[in-house]
Amino acid sequence: MRTKYFLSYIINCLIHSPQHRGMALSVTAAASSAYSQASVTHQYDVFISFRGEDTRNSFTSHLHSALRRNQIETFIDYRIQKGGAIWNELVEAIRDSNLFLVIFSENYASSRWCLRELVEIMECKKKNENVIVIPVFYRIQPTHVRKQTGTYHTAFDEHERSTDRKEVQQWRTALTEAANLSGFHCDHYRQEAELIDEIVEAIFSNLNNSCYRDELKSPFICNRNYTSVKSLLKFKSEKVLVIGIWGMPGIGKTTIATTLFHECSSEYEGHCFLAFSKNLEEKGLNHICAKLLSQLLNQDLRIDNIRVIHSSIIRKIKHRKVFVVLDDVTNSQIAADLIQLFRSCLSCGSKIILTTRDRNVLTSGGVEEIHEVKEMNFEDSLKLFSHNAFRGSHPKENYYELSTRVVADYAKGIPLALKILGSFLRTKGKSEWDSALRKLRKYPNADIQQVLRLSYDALDDDEKSILLDVACFFHEHEMKMVTRILNSCGFFADIGIKSLSDKSLISIYSYNNEKYIKMHSLIKKMCWKIIHEESSKNCGQQTRLWNAEEVCNIFQRERDIHGVESMIVDMNEITIDPRIIIIALRKMPKLRLLALRGNINMDLEWNRMFVEDFQLPNDLRYIEWDKCPLNFVPSICWPQKLVQLSMRDSNTEKFWNTAQNLPSLEFIDLAHNKRLIECPNLAGATNLKSISLIGCESLQDVDSSIFSLPKIEELHVSYCTSLKRLCSDNCSPSLRGLWATGCSNLEEFSIPMMGDHSKIQLCLPSTALNEVPSTIMHLKNLDDFGFNISYSLEKLPLNCAQTILLMDPIKHEDNTCIILSRILPTPAFLSLKQLAFYKCKSLSELPDNIHLLQSLKVLALDGCHVIKSLPKSIKNLEQLIELWIANCEMLQYIPPLPPSIIYFVAVNCKSLETVSNLTSEPPRKHYTWFRFHNCTKLADHAYEAVLKDLESRIELVANNDGYLHNEANSGNIFFYYYLPSKENIINEWFPDYYSREASIIVEVPPDHKISSCLVGCILISQYQSFNLGDKKVIFGWECYLGKGCNEWEWITTSGNRALLTSYVPDDVIQLEMVSDHKVVWYDGERSNKITEAIKKRRKGTTCNTILKFEFYAHTEDNEEVVIKGCGIRWMHVHVNHERGISPDATHEGYESHDLELEDLESETVRKQRIGKRVHLHCGSKDYCATPHKLHAIGQEKNISEANANVGKICYFLPIRGSKVDDDLFHNGSSQNSISIQLPLSSNFFVFIFYLAPDDDDQNSNLEVKFFARLPNKEEVVIKECGIRWTYTNMEKKSRGSSFKRNRGVFELEAIASPNEEKGFESDDEGEELVPPAKKFKHSLMEVESVENLR
Repeated sequence: MRTKYFLSYIINCLIHSPQHRGMALSVTAAASSAYSQASVTHQYDVFISFRGEDTRNSFTSHLHSALRRNQIETFIDYRIQKGGAIWNELVEAIRDSNLFLVIFSENYASSRWCLRELVEIMECKKKNENVIVIPVFYRIQPTHVRKQTGTYHTAFDEHERSTDRKEVQQWRTALTEAANLSGFHCDHYRQEAELIDEIVEAIFSNLNNSCYRDELKSPFICNRNYTSVKSLLKFKSEKVLVIGIWGMPGIGKTTIATTLFHECSSEYEGHCFLAFSKNLEEKGLNHICAKLLSQLLNQDLRIDNIRVIHSSIIRKIKHRKVFVVLDDVTNSQIAADLIQLFRSCLSCGSKIILTTRDRNVLTSGGVEEIHEVKEMNFEDSLKLFSHNAFRGSHPKENYYELSTRVVADYAKGIPLALKILGSFLRTKGKSEWDSALRKLRKYPNADIQQVLRLSYDALDDDEKSILLDVACFFHEHEMKMVTRILNSCGFFADIGIKSLSDKSLISIYSYNNEKYIKMHSLIKKMCWKIIHEESSKNCGQQTRLWNAEEVCNIFQRERDIHGVESMIVDMNEITIDPRIIIIALRKMPKLRLLALRGNINMDLEWNRMFVEDFQLPNDLRYIEWDKCPLNFVPSICWPQKLVQLSMRDSNTEKFWNTAQNLPSLEFIDLAHNKRLIECPNLAGATNLKSISLIGCESLQDVDSSIFSLPKIEELHVSYCTSLKRLCSDNCSPSLRGLWATGCSNLEEFSIPMMGDHSKIQLCLPSTALNEVPSTIMHLKNLDDFGFNISYSLEKLPLNCAQTILLMDPIKHEDNTCIILSRILPTPAFLSLKQLAFYKCKSLSELPDNIHLLQSLKVLALDGCHVIKSLPKSIKNLEQLIELWIANCEMLQYIPPLPPSIIYFVAVNCKSLETVSNLTSEPPRKHYTWFRFHNCTKLADHAYEAVLKDLESRIELVANNDGYLHNEANSGNIFFYYYLPSKENIINEWFPDYYSREASIIVEVPPDHKISSCLVGCILISQYQSFNLGDKKVIFGWECYLGKGCNEWEWITTSGNRALLTSYVPDDVIQLEMVSDHKVVWYDGERSNKITEAIKKRRKGTTCNTILKFEFYAHTEDNEEVVIKGCGIRWMHVHVNHERGISPDATHEGYESHDLELEDLESETVRKQRIGKRVHLHCGSKDYCATPHKLHAIGQEKNISEANANVGKICYFLPIRGSKVDDDLFHNGSSQNSISIQLPLSSNFFVFIFYLAPDDDDQNSNLEVKFFARLPNKEEVVIKECGIRWTYTNMEKKSRGSSFKRNRGVFELEAIASPNEEKGFESDDEGEELVPPAKKFKHSLMEVESVENLR
């Protein structure tokens, strides 16, 4: 019989067929279906294996009763019918059960029946990975079961003598395997009732999930999308929490919501899953509200007005914490009204999940937390596809390559496509697979397209046109450019592109600080199919052409091309005469967008004929004709609506003879036209904003009219090596940038620049200019200024530029280092914020006086091949935040860097071996980035410096030493290191917790220190399917807490994004990885969350905490980064009241069990500075604190008078009876205060601090009160306290002291020499005179019990 908890669950939920969204099954039918399915599957929910004599009448009976009370169908051995074949019935019951409880007790192993049961149970688990086995360790240690020790050893001694060895080995194996599973330990619970409650709860959860999996008949792949949404559910909110799940159709939104509903809804007093459809939304808000409330309250309700709901209904729902899923909502107003209703009517703690294809539905309703569902990664995609195609988690043999084609080339992370195609191909042979995949290239799957089409149909006409243009023309183009062109076409592109992004039909990603538009291939194919469908309806007239084969067919058959609006033609792929296409352009009056790509071979005669017939449609807004073969672009009537013209890498020598009327033209790109000898006349382009002539090697002059254009902003003429002059009588105030880098023949620069140009970028390095042009010498506050290394830079004014870029001069005046040493102390450089050296091949070193640049924040060197090291004085650049070094092939040594450094990047420094301490003193910054890309010669000690730097930073964080209060306490701190991988270093850094995969399971022992900080690591393969140097990589880990019974609870996700090979210069190069690289990072906030989870788990239990870390890395546009390994390391620290810290002495813990007190006399301790804390932690070792060892402590801290009043030193020692009392302190108090009279100029030291009073003639009376408390203000019990005088070696005066008792409090008076050990007398009252050098009675602050610290 089906369990009642699941029947009630089904009855209280609306179940919708995934094939027919919006058509609800009847409750009776759903329940009946679930009942029949479950009953056919297994007869018993739980099978209990136990040792009768140990637990039958105690623990097992109570557990069985609890299971029965919760209607969990349980098999227990007394259910075997009398007279039956006992073993056969047991085996049948085992095979007919869903879940197994194995109660290990003291005598379990002595029973052959129990051991045989266990072997059968573990065999069932091996055959079916979904079988759940839960071990319960009842008054027995798991290790006794796992290793067969204790009573289990005794039992097996007997078995070895009387039973077949093979069977005994099976028993041992079964015990070991079962004991290694997550389970429950009775010692971790104060009462057995608590243990039983948790076992029942775990069984509920597992059975519920099992029923859900059976019901869906489809596997669920738990990925980052699921864990991210589940993490949002964990937020403790004082109000109703609404969570939005947003993504493109078929991405898995409903699957995630359904899974969470089945997992979490039982924790709430009411729950409802409502699948929206067009029919449901048409029935209106009142109907939807009535449907929701009826299910939540289990009664039929009718609501005529959502704003006038009866008070009795409000009262009932107000006191219920509910869980609601609203699936596939498309109407923003309905969503907003329902969210408002939920917030006003539902109880605090209620959770609402709303899934939608349109982000605007969520934002307009004020949803607080929104998760965008991303495509699945390759591994998860292949697993999901395999489950549907092969009914397993991996492809069948010989089908891997075909499966990869489906996953990587077609589905591309969309679960809907993976499921549909997997099911379709399930029964097909290899030849059918290959045929089907080739067909998919031309004809997309109809079932997938039907789902995707829903989003397209919901668009307005303007949005549809923009979407089709992106699909056919602007895929992966810069968003600003696309917006500009589409606006010129009459579309409302700004709002249209935002709307398409909100509807997940396009995505926006960043590259090189610019945003680009991207579209998933399935949506692109949907758009192509729509265009073909519209063409069929319009007598074959097609509005957009993008396929070379299709273009050839249209022109060969002379089909009507009058309605073509956009066309892309790859000239390398066409099979017809290219002149046919180009001449036909005059027949396309509606053509807005044109791209002709590839090479065309054209002889002189062809060129002449072509020029005569060439004519462009006037509606063109965008022309892209790179590699144009024309020698001369004719003075035809160019389109007046043209906005952008690109003719890069062309064969053109000259453009039109006369000025063209181009009033709409804003951008023209003629870069790398190596034969161009004359700049086009652009006087008629009154709206022109940017012109690029980069790399036009034959260009000798630039038309002066360009500088007078009223809207000109940018002029790029870099590497025009024949360019000799840049001159003009006027300069437009709109000019914001002029780049002429590498113009090696540029001898004259005469462009009058005014104060309006103070914020421009002006780059003139590596030119033939010997002096800074006089027309710019007066400018201040330039954004960037680039020039040759030259003595003339001395003349630049104060605050000349924020950034200066220096390159080698064409003609060398002097040694570049000597020139630099002269110009660096000048006003322009002393006020400089950023300094870059680019391709300074003659620069052998940086001058030592670079430390004078105290305003410098960024220093960059690129292509400075002969520099071998940086000057040591660099550590004195107090404001330096970023240091970038790239392609310095001879660089070998990095000296200590200044404490202010946050970003350090070294790229392709092939000779770099030595890295000193990364910073001379760790900075108080809440984030740090250090990257060594392709620096493969780094020595081992360089890696040690990296680890030391990380440890130092974590120490500062742990003690809030110098960090802002909110930074340290919130854990909002991130330290990141990226460097080439070395196998031996990985083994040293991660000796225990390292995996060759992308996940790792960690067992945290009970003695693990709560103050540990977690460091993560991933090993990135050098072999990637794309260039890592081009894209930002998002990396991190997800941490899960083992709950027992193979259940994992998400704790937190550590993640960050970085351009791993960050590069300074504008001309970004391809940065291939030459070896595997390692990323190591510390994430303070997530580390704190894990620490809190461990603390919470430990409450009331001493069991080992199990953590699982799943690591990930992918680009912003979701390309997966190959991870070859991962690891974690605990950085153990100890935080005390004085914010002291002790780094780990070993990997296992921060206390060293091998430390001897003689170490205080070692050179290491002798070098401890004032203000540092030395901790001698006591582990299991019993120290013998002999007098000469304790004397070492006193001698260690003889300090100079100069520092006598600034230090703070603390020792934390284990107490060893009277040794400390008698040998270290002579007098003390059993209270928490001592009243003393301070002698002249003596140094006062109480193991906490020391000070020196002013040198006057009067003794000082002090009362010292001792205190100890935790950071949370809890008081720590002090049992005793004491003081002792210590004197500096420099002190020459003789001093002494007398002591006398007064009401239990000591008074101290200076009367004798501190160096006297003998000869002291009693005073008139008979009190003993004691010199301060004697040891006063004292006992260190001692905590009564560990509980006081919790």
